[in-house]
Amino acid sequence: MKSQTPEKISIVVVEDHRMFREHLAHLIEKAGDMVVTGEADNIRDGFTLIQQTKPQLAIVDISLKGSSGIELLKDLRAHGITVPVLILSMHDESLYAERALRAGAKGYMTKHEASENVLMAIREVLNGEVYLNPRFMSRVMGRIMASRDPST
Repeated sequence: MKSQTPEKISIVVVEDHRMFREHLAHLIEKAGDMVVTGEADNIRDGFTLIQQTKPQLAIVDISLKGSSGIELLKDLRAHGITVPVLILSMHDESLYAERALRAGAKGYMTKHEASENVLMAIREVLNGEVYLNPRFMSRVMGRIMASRDPST
């Protein structure tokens, strides 16, 4: 049996649409330096998978069967699991990006973006940066900064 090369970046995908999940996994694997170490279609299985495999990144759909990716993110943080999470959504950033970032996500992107942007977002998050679509980044960051208490 061939052993997995340790330098590959491990990623877990939590997405309830099978075809999209498979396409995303294929895109990630095609990059050459990343490997999808597990897939789940709901938050319970996603939580267990992330807890057991300890990936370097989790890509989580915001809309999952019976719950939301933001709930999964909150559960992970509540249990001290600090894996970087990139939230994927079919919804425009204005609806959920700020909520996702406040819950601890390291990035938010819509499913309407080009495939190469997915890989760019993954790399930015892995480098410790926050990923948002550039046209949306300044708006969200402006709101976040304005809502902070100046006395803290």
